[in-house]
Amino acid sequence: MTIRRFLAAVVQTHAELGDLATNIARSQTHVDEAVRQGAQLVVLPECMNSGYLFDSRAHALSLAEPIDGPYCQALARMSRGHGIHLGAGLTELGQDGQIYNSAVLFDPQGRLIGHYRKQFLPAQDQRWFSVGDLGNPMVDTALGRIGLLVCFDGRIPEVARCLAAQGAEIILDMANFFVMGQADLFVPARAMENGVWILAATKAGVERSIYYPGGSLIVAPTGEVRARIANDTHGVAVGEIVLGNGHGAPWADGSPKWRSREPSAYGLLAQPFETTPLAAHLNQSLRPESACVKIAAVQAHVDDQHGIDDCFAMARHAALLGTKLLAMPLHAGAGSAAPTRSESFELAARTPALIDGMHRVCIEHDCYAVLPTVESTSEGQHTTAVLIGPQGVIGRQRQVHRSPHEQGWSTQACNAPGFTVFDTPLGRIGMLLGPDGLYPESTRVLTLMGADIIVWAAAWQHADERRLLAVSKAVDNRVYLVCANRTDAPSPGGSFVVPPAGFPHWDVNVNAAPNTRWGAVMPVFAELAIARQKCMEPGVDMLRNRLPHTYGVLTHPVTDTHS
Repeated sequence: MTIRRFLAAVVQTHAELGDLATNIARSQTHVDEAVRQGAQLVVLPECMNSGYLFDSRAHALSLAEPIDGPYCQALARMSRGHGIHLGAGLTELGQDGQIYNSAVLFDPQGRLIGHYRKQFLPAQDQRWFSVGDLGNPMVDTALGRIGLLVCFDGRIPEVARCLAAQGAEIILDMANFFVMGQADLFVPARAMENGVWILAATKAGVERSIYYPGGSLIVAPTGEVRARIANDTHGVAVGEIVLGNGHGAPWADGSPKWRSREPSAYGLLAQPFETTPLAAHLNQSLRPESACVKIAAVQAHVDDQHGIDDCFAMARHAALLGTKLLAMPLHAGAGSAAPTRSESFELAARTPALIDGMHRVCIEHDCYAVLPTVESTSEGQHTTAVLIGPQGVIGRQRQVHRSPHEQGWSTQACNAPGFTVFDTPLGRIGMLLGPDGLYPESTRVLTLMGADIIVWAAAWQHADERRLLAVSKAVDNRVYLVCANRTDAPSPGGSFVVPPAGFPHWDVNVNAAPNTRWGAVMPVFAELAIARQKCMEPGVDMLRNRLPHTYGVLTHPVTDTHS
């Protein structure tokens, strides 16, 4: 595949409310500077023609303009004059009379080649904008395949996911970031999980009651920030975009991010919300004071210094703390984070005894446990999470996505029955095994099945699997995510529980510094009422506000455009 290189720029500036001439002039100044630095693709922030915090819908209507209006005409002149691709955010007046928060992309001839309307509207947007009706369009350009989204769309994983599933190599994010977590956590997370470049351009300054801190950045497909504009400043950041070399295509364990997906397990993503198990589950009454439980990741597994009895002992110690759900790391009974074929068969032979041992712990302390292990069935070998309670085995979840080291001994992932959620007195529990947690579809499907708590039995290969993916998965879905990681994994330890609303600070390491000690127990007092409240803010529901009729591409294998 031919490697393509070019420079791209993100702009960080401010739009004056209702002052079109000033906004065009500012756009021109920053585009000129980006081109001076060699940029062939330039991205401007959200609603650059009009400003953003309107008095009313009538006020917004007076400032909105059609797709061929004066601001877009100015963008066309800039792109044509410099011979560049140029993207920007627009307060658009549609032909239907509705107002849309839109993104546009012009080619070097000044032609409009990309047009997107924001789908996920925060509370203030809902006062004047209509929900976008153009789906998730991706455009093939001379630079590469480019998709567009607007700001809050990055909080719904399916939007970027649909663009990448269609083959997008670059996603342009026209934004008005209010908080740094959007730039510093969610943009890199979306880039990493999809293996795409993301160019996010946001504002800096104050517009009425809004403070825009900044956060414009260019992120590589690995989640690495390649260029960034300092907070509270205006200007441009330029970075080199490299396409066609498979950069970011594989996960850290070597498996391809797209060809390793299992779309047959994702059907629920494209179903109307009202038909999902979650919809019925959220309608059930719940008394918050009687729906609180202590849950914990127990960072204990067999290794050179610890046997299975040590693991059971640590589980008992955690139960003595009052923990009612004990989550163990991947292959807890194996002495390796990546068992060989012979080690997998040995573990499978020991699994009945391991289940019996954990069952005794559950009986003694009236608790529940997730034991990740390997089981042999008539179909072959399976990495399996066994959910155990005082009454015995409640259910099993087979691993859906296989990692490369399992290729030689694990049964084909497509033979797995998909995902399951189990009803328990502690709440509804879903389970992810190893690579299952890397794919945003997995956590979303379990959430739509009604999970309150999701256990990720892990052996993390890279620190960003914890730093970027874990928190975003919990917050995207408003669930408790219990991450139990091995201390002998390539990225060791760091087990923790992420609450549904995330942490006070966007940097997970500030809130929960990684603990690499074998036997560490990470407990959280989980309030299930929080996991059943799916709103990010009033009227902004992380599940109900999705547009599943546009997500059909996620339920099918990817095209051959992916490396």
